[in-house]
Amino acid sequence: MAKFRAVQARCSPRTWVYRVAHHVASSHVLRERKIFSNLVSLEELEMLPDKDQGQFAADQRGNLERLSLLIQRLKPLDRQVIISYLEDMDAASIGEITGLSPGNVAMRIHRIKNILARRFHEGGSHAE
Repeated sequence: MAKFRAVQARCSPRTWVYRVAHHVASSHVLRERKIFSNLVSLEELEMLPDKDQGQFAADQRGNLERLSLLIQRLKPLDRQVIISYLEDMDAASIGEITGLSPGNVAMRIHRIKNILARRFHEGGSHAE
């Protein structure tokens, strides 16, 4: 109480109320800042992806997981052919690895892509 009287004697009641309000507000902001320590500046906020981009990225990851599951369920030779194709190998190189002719490799790639596309759009996870 003695501190209150000393402060009150040095300033007007209006100034004292302002100081108390300011300190309470400052304490509140500091407490909230500790709780929400992941606050970002305006520059950082501009660089963050928006909600739609985040959803797009999540959808892309889901699609890749579905496609990977479909590829894993292929027969071993077909899986080897399509994975090699996805690694940008040409039909002749894939043929050397698998023992198939380049024409047979090209035909298999076309057939596998059609099967994967159909199964992907059907929402299934099994391949023929």
